[in-house]
Amino acid sequence: MNTVYLDCSTGVSGDMLLSALSHALEEWRGSGSGFGFLEKELSRLGLDGFGLKWSDKSISGIKTKHVDVLQTREQPLRHYTDLCRIIEESGLGGRAKERSIEALRLLGLAEAKVHGVDLEQVHFHEIGAVDTLADICGSMLLLDALEAEKVVCSPVDLGSGFVQCAHGKMPVPAPACAELAKGLTTFGSDCGMERATPTGLTILRTVVDSFGSLPMGTLLGVGYGSGGRSSDEQPTYVRAMLLENVAEG
Repeated sequence: MNTVYLDCSTGVSGDMLLSALSHALEEWRGSGSGFGFLEKELSRLGLDGFGLKWSDKSISGIKTKHVDVLQTREQPLRHYTDLCRIIEESGLGGRAKERSIEALRLLGLAEAKVHGVDLEQVHFHEIGAVDTLADICGSMLLLDALEAEKVVCSPVDLGSGFVQCAHGKMPVPAPACAELAKGLTTFGSDCGMERATPTGLTILRTVVDSFGSLPMGTLLGVGYGSGGRSSDEQPTYVRAMLLENVAEG
């Protein structure tokens, strides 16, 4: 039985999780087993018009993996129900499919609550919808590939300051992030930026079993995943650490 430890002490986002988990799988199973696996499995969504671009990104001298979800053709405006239908009709496996639907529901409910609309009215703009599907479904697929029976997480840095949203300038954590952070162990650093995104927090709420320090066990692999805002000035990345023989208690 394997355990995945997610170090989110400098924040979390969907692309950071996707990159870190893919890298951890590569570290454990060998070259091609992470990134190639993810691209093959995400094709089961039956969603045309997107691709993944992988790159190495140096953050304060540390080599990390980064993924961009690329739009290769025009995408329609999609609502929550449209994304649910895509997952439900996909060829995704049992637990990954169930977790993806649950994560999407949590994300939709948070957005619906803060905007005062019904769940069915929540919409995702063009590539944003594809990006959300790739991050959520990809993370669930990778956790299954890592044979993760348990997920432990560090306290999550939500950041501080203000963030510019579609609806204006808002304090960090923005309303949707604050809603999704409920039940998670979090803190705010003095970084002056948003360090946790709605998609990243949604994935954590769906899969994390407990919060704390790195558990005692045999370390099998470590993946480093940076995000679009990661830089030397803002050294943010998620570390995904795969362990076996983890001591209970």
